[in-house]
Amino acid sequence: MQFKKRMAIVLSVAALATMISGCSTQAAAVAPEDTTVIATFTQGTLSQEALNAEMQTKVGMQTLLDMVDQAILNEVEPATEQMTTVVDGNIESIKAYYKDDFADSLIINGFKDEATFKQSLLLNEQRNSYVAKYVASSIITDEELQAAYDNFSPKIEASHILIKAEDDTDAALVVAKEKARSLIKKINDGEDFAELAKEFSADPGSGANGGALGSFGKGQMVPEFEVAAFALEIGQVTETPVQTQFGYHIIKRTGGEEKTSFEEMKETLTATLAEQKLKEDQSLTYAALIQLRADNGFEISTPIISNQYDLFTKQMSPQ
Repeated sequence: MQFKKRMAIVLSVAALATMISGCSTQAAAVAPEDTTVIATFTQGTLSQEALNAEMQTKVGMQTLLDMVDQAILNEVEPATEQMTTVVDGNIESIKAYYKDDFADSLIINGFKDEATFKQSLLLNEQRNSYVAKYVASSIITDEELQAAYDNFSPKIEASHILIKAEDDTDAALVVAKEKARSLIKKINDGEDFAELAKEFSADPGSGANGGALGSFGKGQMVPEFEVAAFALEIGQVTETPVQTQFGYHIIKRTGGEEKTSFEEMKETLTATLAEQKLKEDQSLTYAALIQLRADNGFEISTPIISNQYDLFTKQMSPQ
């Protein structure tokens, strides 16, 4: 029993992930005056009319927005092959987890079949894509983009040999530094950096791998190491040992990215800034979708839902 409850909860979370909506895109086409009895119990009966009125208040806006957004985005931000691939992968993972209970769990959570569930997940992808473009075009300023470019430092790749002093005495530090200097001389004389790292480096992790540290950006290494590493050209080795809290380092830059022109990086910088802004301020998501609907002549004639949506847009508007 607990397993089935857990599955239902997970599917509900998947449905709720569709931004503003928490429901599937299905809607019952039942006349509001339908007094057909749909449930009986000891204390009385429940009519279709009463159920419709209650559902309109509780989930009417969510369902309406799903259906409207779907129609608008199918034209404004159509589902791409990439979106479909992502959704198909997610569904396959969910199927593998739920196994034989997958179809029943869909129904329990308001989806009549897999196609309806897929439509809901695709709608989420379409919303995400539109919102990201909205933030990129309407929120991010030219000044922010230029600052992001000016502050951008590409990652580099480097290797090092770490020489540690036996203790904290001045004499031990001198010995360690001289040992590091002698290794720099060996490297300059043509000996292999990686082999020397394997033999002499006190860093067991990188030493066993020829001193390789992989790629890293600014802010990931201690300051003294970072300054020295970023000052090197590819293939260059530090002329003198670099002292940090860990000991003396001999650093060799082995590769790295190149900082290209602003125009070449503009698209990537914009996407990165948009992602950051959306993480910092989730209301931007709602603002983007509210604007999308307004731009496409969205109006609600049902008073209950209209009032709900007016209050919602007021809450999401900048103060």
